[in-house]
Amino acid sequence: GLEAEPLSAHDIERLDRSTNLAEGLPGRAYYDPAFYEAERKHIFAAGWVGVGFASDIPNAGDVVPVSVAGYELILVRLKDGGIKCYHNICRHRGMKLVKDKGNVRTIRCSYHCWTYGLEGNLLATPAIAGVNQNNAEDFDLSELSLIEVRSGQYFDIIFANIDGKAVELETFLKPVRERVEGIFDFSLLKPADPATGRGSRDFAVNWKIVLEGGIEDYHLPFVHKAFDHSKDYTSEIGGEVYSGFSSRRSLAEAQKRYATKASDGNALPFFPVVEETGVAHAVILFIFPATILTCTPSYVSASLQLPRGPTLTHYTSRTYFIGDAATAPEFKKLRDENTIYWKQVLDEDDGPWTQVQAMAPIREELNLPSRFSPHWEVALHNFQKTVAAKLNSAQ
Repeated sequence: GLEAEPLSAHDIERLDRSTNLAEGLPGRAYYDPAFYEAERKHIFAAGWVGVGFASDIPNAGDVVPVSVAGYELILVRLKDGGIKCYHNICRHRGMKLVKDKGNVRTIRCSYHCWTYGLEGNLLATPAIAGVNQNNAEDFDLSELSLIEVRSGQYFDIIFANIDGKAVELETFLKPVRERVEGIFDFSLLKPADPATGRGSRDFAVNWKIVLEGGIEDYHLPFVHKAFDHSKDYTSEIGGEVYSGFSSRRSLAEAQKRYATKASDGNALPFFPVVEETGVAHAVILFIFPATILTCTPSYVSASLQLPRGPTLTHYTSRTYFIGDAATAPEFKKLRDENTIYWKQVLDEDDGPWTQVQAMAPIREELNLPSRFSPHWEVALHNFQKTVAAKLNSAQ
């Protein structure tokens, strides 16, 4: 039979209105297994998705397993310094190959010891034809390599395209690069030392609730102790590539908003353009579907929202500072306080997100539409329209 359409013509018509009149995605979009299945195939498998960080696998032989929307992947650093991505599935009986981050010479299945090279080639099938008989007749190892997933890297983010059919990564990300690289010189950045600048946690909510929770500044003074409303706030709309917002502040205001001055009085260095102009730019882009690039006057953070089911999202982030600020001991307090600050923000977000998630089924039952702030939520609206467009073009 035909798959039921995730969104009706009625849903689309209401979502497509201007932001002040539009109605948001229906309640079922946040919990329904069939809706999630459609997203898995037509959003997470079909486009470029941020799946990991290159700095997590710095050395040849480093491997890390990644789970995104039901797809199990392995990221591998090759001997030549390149990175490859494979489906984390043994070609023998479908065992999951890599369970933990590590450094390996070969990728070996724990079930029957089939062994693969870092390049994905099957190297050995121990005892396949009997005791100490490691080769079977008519058994061609070269046909049984790991299944490679198309992948690429921008900045420190590793992107994967599971169905292999998306446009070139460079083409997809061009609007992102044009928006941020003139102000934020990524070549100056280094990953924070591993003790700081890393966040990782699970939220018991749909992946879109995490995205939508960060894509607007409307909630700031109501939910977060540290924030007030931005006076200078611009929605950033990059079609189906990104949604987001930007703001400009004085350098002093920026230090408060982005936790760039420590209690010991030390301050993070600003990007050169910020220093030269005296204008503290911040640009936060939500690269569709689930990668957030937060560019502040003195650091950049990248976070990935990886769905683990209709109502579970694994959030992981890395922070990058300018030059020595990333690793030098005299900036350690700053890095620590920055990490604590953002952890507190997420702690404060967790409550409202969980409640919105809990209300989604009753909202669906009552056919109760959600609405948007025409000032603060233009980008949130664009994000939802992109979800709808991807699901609908698939029909």
